[in-house]
Amino acid sequence: MQSDRRDNVPVTIITGFLGSGKTTVLNRLLRAPDLADTAVIVNEFGEVSLDHLLIEQAIENAVLLKNGCICCTVRGDILDTIQELFRKRETGELPWFRRIAIETTGLADPAPVAHTLIDADQFCHLDGIVVTVDAIHAGAQLRQQEEARHQVAFADRILLTKTDLVTAAEADAAELTIRAFNAQAPMRRVIDGDVTPDDVFGLGPEARPANWLGATKHDHHHHDHDNIASVVLRTSHPITGPALALWLDSLLSLRGSDILRLKGIVRVTGVARPVVLQAVHHVLHRLVMLSPQAEAAWGGTGGEIVVIHRGLPEAGVRASFEAAITSGA
Repeated sequence: MQSDRRDNVPVTIITGFLGSGKTTVLNRLLRAPDLADTAVIVNEFGEVSLDHLLIEQAIENAVLLKNGCICCTVRGDILDTIQELFRKRETGELPWFRRIAIETTGLADPAPVAHTLIDADQFCHLDGIVVTVDAIHAGAQLRQQEEARHQVAFADRILLTKTDLVTAAEADAAELTIRAFNAQAPMRRVIDGDVTPDDVFGLGPEARPANWLGATKHDHHHHDHDNIASVVLRTSHPITGPALALWLDSLLSLRGSDILRLKGIVRVTGVARPVVLQAVHHVLHRLVMLSPQAEAAWGGTGGEIVVIHRGLPEAGVRASFEAAITSGA
C-alpha cells in the first residue's frame, strides 16, 4: 500500500459540456501567478485563447507561458503526454511542476481519463474532477445528453456558469436539476470564469476530505434519466482488510459497469491511518492512506463511502456492505 504522495503529483480533470464555460475558467486560471508550477494539458490550443498570455518559449509540443505555467496538447494518449512531461521535467527541459490540470473536450466522458490516471499512479494521482455546467442550458443538456449527465455525476466540484444571464429562479432550478445527478459535490455559481485556484485545485481527500466526500443530509439521491443515483454507506467502526477487499472485489467485478464512481475513506483494522478508496467502473485505484493532517480534518471513527451508480439495487448494496461490516467485526 502506498503510504504517502510527497513525490506523487496531483492531477485535476476540468470538464463540462460544449459551451459550458470550461475554457473561460481555464483561461482565468492561466492568468493566476500562483499557477506558475502547474502543467496544463488541453485537447487543442485552438480551444484555449493563449495570445494574451504571451507565450515565451516553445519546447516541442509544450509551451512556457508568461506566468511560468507549462501548457501542452494531448498527443494521442494522455498517458503518453503525462509521461513526456515528467521526462522533460527530470531532464530540465521543462520547469519543475507540482500539479497537472487536464481540460477535456466538451463531449468527453471523464471515465477514460480517470482510468489513465490509474495507470499513471506511480507518479501522479487523481486529485479531483471539476465540471462546468451552463445555467442557461443545464436542464435541456442534462435531459438530452448522456455525456453531460456523466460529467456531472463524476464531479467533485461543480461550477454553475453564466448565472448572470438567467434569473435567480432559473439558476435555482438549474441547481436542482444538477443535484438530481450529483447530490454530494460542492457547487459554486460563477460569472465570466471568475474562479480562484482554490475553487479547482486541492479538492482531494488529502486537502479537503469532507468536501471530497461531499456533505449531504441524505444517504440516497435518484433521478429517472439513465437511473443515475448515489448512495452513501457509513460505518462507525473499523472494518477488517479481508472483509473490505472481498466486498470491493465482489461489487466491482459483478456490477462495475454500473458504477460510475466510488470514493470513500475507511478505517481498516490494524492499519495506522484511514484508507482512501477510489474506483471507476471495474477498476480500483491503488489504496493510499490519509496523512495525519487529513485524518484530523476528516475525524471519522469508521468509514464513509459514496457510490455513484446507474441502476444498482441499493438494498442489495447496503446489505452486502452491512454483511462485510458484520464479518469484520
